[in-house]
Amino acid sequence: MGFFNAKRDRFTREQQLAAKPIQLIDAKLTETSSGAKLQVPVKPRRLAGLLLRLPKGTTKTFELDPLGLLVWQSCDGKTSVQQIIRKLAKRYNLNLREAEVPTLTFLSTLARKGLIGLEIERRVRTADHD
Repeated sequence: MGFFNAKRDRFTREQQLAAKPIQLIDAKLTETSSGAKLQVPVKPRRLAGLLLRLPKGTTKTFELDPLGLLVWQSCDGKTSVQQIIRKLAKRYNLNLREAEVPTLTFLSTLARKGLIGLEIERRVRTADHD
């Protein structure tokens, strides 16, 4: 699953599906007849910030279809990736695999753009040495 592949850490499938995505930015969401528009503040990267001056309040708009809207609204820090997949499958009458692929792809895109973070629980296994 691409969006969990950190360079330093590798997580099990169980940890990936148990991860809880959370929105990292204060975005303005406007629902439309075809889904929603998500306006996010634009922060120039270091080099671009030195070369370009963006007007204060500059935003970037993402168009979300109904599936994307459901996923975005589920990024609340409480709902796991697995729960989002199940919710999507139930609402749109998909099997879990059909719901998993687009969900993980979209979450990967959101994470890459810095719009969401993922809380992943690490479980330390200890061996009994009695």
